[in-house]
Amino acid sequence: MTDPAAARDVRYAVLLVEDDDGDALLVEELLHDTDLPHTLTRCRTAAEARAALVSDAVDCVLLDLHLPDASGLESVQAIQSNTHAAIIVLTGLDEPRAGVDALAAGAQDYLIKGKVEPDLMQRALRYAVQRKQAERANAALQIGRLRAEENARLERGLLPEPLLSSSTVTASSRYYPGRAQALLGGDFLDVVQTDDGHIHAVIGDVSGHGPDAAALGDR
Repeated sequence: MTDPAAARDVRYAVLLVEDDDGDALLVEELLHDTDLPHTLTRCRTAAEARAALVSDAVDCVLLDLHLPDASGLESVQAIQSNTHAAIIVLTGLDEPRAGVDALAAGAQDYLIKGKVEPDLMQRALRYAVQRKQAERANAALQIGRLRAEENARLERGLLPEPLLSSSTVTASSRYYPGRAQALLGGDFLDVVQTDDGHIHAVIGDVSGHGPDAAALGDR
């Protein structure tokens, strides 16, 4: 369970992407009226936001859907491709479906301009960040599980069973891809004990990567 005191100590880095000075001032005042520790940076265009996201660690992006260089879902997609931060879109009163469409496009939440109170802003920002973190954690677990299953399958298929007649010697082998994020490689080994009692081990590698190299190595 999250410690409430610890949660209050978290300082959120917020990036506001808004070209309208009046709306930007309202958002700034709303954040000021919350008890949420934060830093606020403002950009006026999607291009400026993408540049800021490259160099700065941002927890949450407050994104207006109508920017000089991007509009609607294009705005969400333009920002989403450049950050792991949570995205909360800011919609107008005359855009009843814009927020829902933005959620379907990958945003974590939406707020309607003119209908936001400090408490709502605070809850939305905290929950959006938490949801984004949970999404990333679940995605990483899924990738890790799939990689472990694939490596286990390749290990069973590529590593030969050691042929040992002596009980005094055991051989254990593991499959380790040679590159980060790799699932398939051409490394191989074998262990054989001949009739004279000698144990012979061969460890090899092949030139190249991928299934073709692995198939050659296995032969």
